[in-house]
Amino acid sequence: MRRHLPGFARIANLSITTKLGLIVIVLALPICALMFVQYQQRQEATSQASSESNGLDYVASVIPFLREVQLHRGVVEQVTNGDDRAVANRDRTAAAADTALAAINEMDARHGDEFATHELVAFLNSEWTRAKAANGNVNESNVIHNSLIQQGVFPLLGTVADESKLALDPDLENRNVIVALTETLPRLTEALSQMRNNGASTLTQRASQPAPDDVKQYMAGQWNLAQYYSDQLTRQLESAMAGSERFETDLRPIATRSDSSRKSFMETTRSQIMTAATLSAINSEGYFLLGGSSIDQSNQLLTAAQEALKADFDARSSEASSDFATYGALAAIGIVLALGLAVFIAATITRPLKHLADVADRMSLGELDVDIDVEGTNEIGQLAESLRRMQASLRSAIERLRQRRAAAA
Repeated sequence: MRRHLPGFARIANLSITTKLGLIVIVLALPICALMFVQYQQRQEATSQASSESNGLDYVASVIPFLREVQLHRGVVEQVTNGDDRAVANRDRTAAAADTALAAINEMDARHGDEFATHELVAFLNSEWTRAKAANGNVNESNVIHNSLIQQGVFPLLGTVADESKLALDPDLENRNVIVALTETLPRLTEALSQMRNNGASTLTQRASQPAPDDVKQYMAGQWNLAQYYSDQLTRQLESAMAGSERFETDLRPIATRSDSSRKSFMETTRSQIMTAATLSAINSEGYFLLGGSSIDQSNQLLTAAQEALKADFDARSSEASSDFATYGALAAIGIVLALGLAVFIAATITRPLKHLADVADRMSLGELDVDIDVEGTNEIGQLAESLRRMQASLRSAIERLRQRRAAAA
C-alpha cells in the first residue's frame, strides 16, 4: 500500500474540485504579487506627480518675491543717490514684495513639513524685515538684500526642487526646463539685476565722466556671469524644445523675446558703461528700465513652462491610474475565468466518475443490466468501456453458470 506524508495525504484526499481550485489560487498568487507591485508603482507615480505639481507652485511663488527684492534693492539705491521720484517706486516695490512673501508663507504652511522649508522661509521673513529697515544706507541695504537672495531665495528654490522631486523628474525634457527655472534662470536674473543697479547708479553719479576701473571690473564680472547663465539657459531650453513639441509651442516665442531683450541690455551695458570713454550717452532711468525689461522677459518663461509642466504631471498621474485599472481588470477577469474553467473541468471529471462509481456499486449488488451512460475516448471513457466489458463478461459468466446448473439438474 502506498504511503503519503501526513500533509500530502490530506491533499491527496481532497476532492478534484478543491484540488483544481488550489491550483488556480497558487497560479493567481504571482498575478496578485505583480498587481501589488503595479499598485505601488501607480502610487509612486501619482505621489511624485502630485509632489512635483506642489513644488512647481512653490517655485512659482518664490520667483515674484525674488524679482521684487531685486527691484527694491535697485530702487533703494536710486533714492539714496538723491532721486526723489524713486521713493514711490520703493514703497510700491516693498508692498509687492510683502505680498509675494505672504504667498511664500502660505506655501510653507501647506508644504513646509514635506519640503523642509520652514527655516529658510523664516530666514526670508527676518532678512526682508531688515532689508526694508536699511533704506538709508546703500552698503548695508545691498549686503542685506544680497544675503536675502544668496542665502535665502536660492537655497529655498534648490530645496523645493529636491524635496518635491522636481529635480528627479523622469522626463529629460521636463528636467531640463525644471533646472532652467529653479537654478539657471534665478541666477541669470540676479546677474542682470546687479548690472542694472550698479550701472544705473554709476550713470547717475558720474555723468560726463569715465566709469572707474573697479566699477568696470565689477560690471565685467556680472556681465560674464549673465552671459554664462544666458548660454546655459538657452542650451537647456533648446534641448527641451527639441524633444517636446509642447515646449516648442509654448516656450519658443517667449524664449526668443527674452533672449533678444537680454542681448540688447547686455550690449548697452558693454558699449555705454564698460567700454565708454564717458558716461553721458545714456539716461540712467532708461538704462534701469531696460534692465528691468530683460529680467521680466526672462521671468515670463516660468509662467509659460508652468502650465505645460503641470499638464504633464496631471497626464502622468492619470496614465498611472488608467494603467493600473486596466491591468487590474484584466487580472481579475483572468482569475475569474481560471476559476470558472477549473469548476467546468472538475464537473467534466467528477460527474462521470460519480456515475461510474454508482454503476460499480449497483453491479456489485447484482444489477448487471444497469446502463453505463458515459462516452468518450479519454481516460474516463476508457474506464467506462472497461466497465461495459466487465459487465458483459459477468453476464456471460452468470449465463454459463445457469446453463451448467440446468444441465446438471
